[in-house]
Amino acid sequence: MTPEADTSRSGAPVIPDAVTVDGERWTVRRAWPASRDRIAIEAEKNSAIRAGLLSVDRVTMFDAGRDPKLPGFERLLATAETSVAGGTGNRLISHRPGKRAVIRLADGSFAKCVRPSRAADIIAGQGRAEAFRNGFALPNVLTADDSTVVLSALPGVELHDPGRLGADWAHAWGEALDAWALAAHNSAAASATKRSLPIHSAAAEAQVLDDWRTRAHDLLGPRTAEVDSLITQVRADLLSDGGASAGDGNWGPIHRDLHDKQIMWDPVGGPGLLDVDTACLGERELDLGNLRAHARWRTHQEIWTDDEAEAVIGEISRVTSESGLDPRRVSAYERSTLLRLVCVYAFRPRFSDRTGVLLEAAR
Repeated sequence: MTPEADTSRSGAPVIPDAVTVDGERWTVRRAWPASRDRIAIEAEKNSAIRAGLLSVDRVTMFDAGRDPKLPGFERLLATAETSVAGGTGNRLISHRPGKRAVIRLADGSFAKCVRPSRAADIIAGQGRAEAFRNGFALPNVLTADDSTVVLSALPGVELHDPGRLGADWAHAWGEALDAWALAAHNSAAASATKRSLPIHSAAAEAQVLDDWRTRAHDLLGPRTAEVDSLITQVRADLLSDGGASAGDGNWGPIHRDLHDKQIMWDPVGGPGLLDVDTACLGERELDLGNLRAHARWRTHQEIWTDDEAEAVIGEISRVTSESGLDPRRVSAYERSTLLRLVCVYAFRPRFSDRTGVLLEAAR
């Protein structure tokens, strides 16, 4: 099993556009750092997914439905007929080898499979996100063991897909952002949750950016110097005056990884929120900056039109103003996200050559 591309460049792995598995071409759609000299990859063919590990001189793909570090994943796919493209059975949605797999089960619920003892982190995240129930529907934990959590499905479609929302696009986004704003209100549930939330400060966000810069070091190529220079500027902006403190009025519950694929919308049920493992207490502007950066990026990925992105950005500006948040802090966090996306998408062959526009937006 070998990739259809050279996998070495100055001693560092190069992520190919595709790999060959048993004589068939599989498109590499995502990749992540796995260790100093290995990269985890996720490949797709006809809606089926295979995962593997890439090193300087070889690529090793796991057998279908196998991951030695995710016992729950193997158990689920071994005990039920798996559907490749819908229909009956279980369907693999995503697979980051050695870390996490998401499976849509035949009854419509979703299983998150992680390393042994890590399921508790997912359950804890669900609890931390209770403040968001003010405006959002949240998945409920149906069953769990030490490596698998099964969550109920939410109605509706992701706000990633304007084609499925049509004329409801702007309305759906307005409702979703109004729901997000409600999480800061002092309901009994929100207040109790806020007291127990871990803190994610501006310094912590700067560290996240630094960590991604380190992971992507060997993949940034000629953009390295500009990325480094901009990270220095953004770090200074985030930490200006020491950054906002947890006692400031703009602190509250945040998702911390809020983007269009994390939000559902249904014309009857309204908005829903996914992947709340990262829920914490922080500057509320972080979520809006993260969301705005993704909205800009979607146009360059040719997923959204300029008008669709502007509708979302307009709703973000409205909620920023109505919530009394600081537009300068939204911009600081947006720039941080843009630079982080440069590093994240350095691992994704389909879009890695387009990340220059993210640097331009972050200047």
